[in-house]
Amino acid sequence: MSKPTKKLKGRPATDERGNSTWKWAGETEVEATHLRALADGLSLAGAPQDGGLDPYSQSTSQDKKPLKGRSLDDMRRLNEEMQRDHEALVKSLRKRTPRKSDSQPRCGVRLHFDDRELLVDERHSSITIGRAEDNDVVVTRERVSRIHARIEISRNMFVLIDQSTNGTFVQTTAGEKSFTRRGSLQLKGQGMIGLGRRPRQGSSHTIRFTCEEV
Repeated sequence: MSKPTKKLKGRPATDERGNSTWKWAGETEVEATHLRALADGLSLAGAPQDGGLDPYSQSTSQDKKPLKGRSLDDMRRLNEEMQRDHEALVKSLRKRTPRKSDSQPRCGVRLHFDDRELLVDERHSSITIGRAEDNDVVVTRERVSRIHARIEISRNMFVLIDQSTNGTFVQTTAGEKSFTRRGSLQLKGQGMIGLGRRPRQGSSHTIRFTCEEV
């Protein structure tokens, strides 16, 4: 059986907002408060407790400052600064480090044979002399071995190393004469080299040499 509908008691009263309020018959003061709240569009639930804090309304703590991220422009500027510092360092090192050609003179020995000129220096530090076709200086004569000798640079000195059976003769313009067989000797100044026999001035089989600085 349905409950009888409550009747309105008296005339509607006006609240402080100007809204009309009705008082139900037999209602208590608490019920009247709830009805007024519903009329105003408010919830009947109580006010939120202090235990729950709204995370959006919290202020950032001053002692915990948020981290500031670097933007793409900041990273580009940092990269450009690092490149400039690197280029400046390379330039300063180049100015301080002397070049090898400036710190010490380059040496070389020039060989003249059969209208040819060969240079032994740091770039081309060794040449071979002999009867075989694959030598740098080919001398086709008796008493000349296939690989007779070689001349190389070592610690700014020019050394002739004999590998032949008949040996190598060296005579300088100062009159100094030397001979080596399966050994080595140092070339100095200017002079002539004879393979298997003494060198002669004007001979087509004599190798002339000049030690110099380049």
